[in-house]
Amino acid sequence: MKKLLALALVFCLYACGCTPKTVISQTYDFDQMNRIGVMSFTNQWGAVQGVENLFAKYLIASGFKVVERAQLESVLREHHISVSGYLSPETTREIGRILGVDVLLIGEVSSYTPARTELKMSATRRTESRPVYTQDVMQLPDGTYVGYTRNVGTQYSHSTEVQPTEYTINARVGIIAKLVDVETAEIIWIGSDDASSPNALNAADDIARALVKSFTKELAKRREGR
Repeated sequence: MKKLLALALVFCLYACGCTPKTVISQTYDFDQMNRIGVMSFTNQWGAVQGVENLFAKYLIASGFKVVERAQLESVLREHHISVSGYLSPETTREIGRILGVDVLLIGEVSSYTPARTELKMSATRRTESRPVYTQDVMQLPDGTYVGYTRNVGTQYSHSTEVQPTEYTINARVGIIAKLVDVETAEIIWIGSDDASSPNALNAADDIARALVKSFTKELAKRREGR
């Protein structure tokens, strides 16, 4: 039943059209969630480092008790516990017992596109005009003739100037994060978001802030509705 609930959470997450996309468990008792252990996020891109620290920052700012990641990972190494890939209930219970945490925040950097510059050729059309004159002769009353210049119209010329223009395309980062109960390995909340910014870290920071904010709002609604 719990596996089905977790699958339902994931399905609803990706079916939802809002941003950020988040789903919270409707049956989990969040009153038992006192301490959160933040794990290192799975990340194959070297340019996007320290994402878990950003989540820890916003969780602490929102009033949650967070176990320091460096301490958490040090203890796990001492006990030869790996949290990469699938987390079994036995593993999560062992982590909870050793570290005294109730929930683990696990995540991954799901996508990354670095910032880049592109050249685009832009054409500017110019139109220039100049008056056209002609020489003419007229006879004066005394019978003499004099020459004069008169305007007979305007001449237009068109030209096109092509110049390269440099455009900067921001970096784009996608992140998936989930909270897992250590006793059951049940996913009690999951969220995903993507953002763009001049650099990857700023984009990741925007995502962490948005997802934690979304979680706190959903949690407040759950508690108000009881």
